[in-house]
Amino acid sequence: MVKLPLVQSANAAFVASQQPLVAVVVGGTFNIGAHTVKCLAATHGKTGNGLRLYILGRKAKAAEEIIAECQKLCPSGQFIFIQVTDLALLKNVDLVCTELVQREEKEAKAKGGIPKIDILLMTQGIARPWDPRNGWCIELPSLLLPQRRLCAKLL
Repeated sequence: MVKLPLVQSANAAFVASQQPLVAVVVGGTFNIGAHTVKCLAATHGKTGNGLRLYILGRKAKAAEEIIAECQKLCPSGQFIFIQVTDLALLKNVDLVCTELVQREEKEAKAKGGIPKIDILLMTQGIARPWDPRNGWCIELPSLLLPQRRLCAKLL
């Protein structure tokens, strides 16, 4: 197994090589997504050359707290929250992709760069509880199809 210090060193080298690093964390206001956002900010705050991080999630209050913490860890970073509703619905995926692309075009233009996404992390769950009566054939598509749509729209 790869040792944690080696992974941390490789991550820091990658972050230092990007100018700026643009990341999108879907489901970034809870659990793994929120932790990843904070880790990116902490790593970038030490060694990065600019960070623009889009946090997509349902919880505005949680996003405010995460962004406040991230700004302490990485004062030069930009942390942009885009509130989403249930991403199991493809129409919501389309709406959030359109908003994200427009925001990134605007931010990149303002900074004299090109719009891009270096990292796309999708940690979102589903907005409704798991119903074992439906089985995987109903719930699994509500997780996988939207993720495929997000990737396709953001390529």
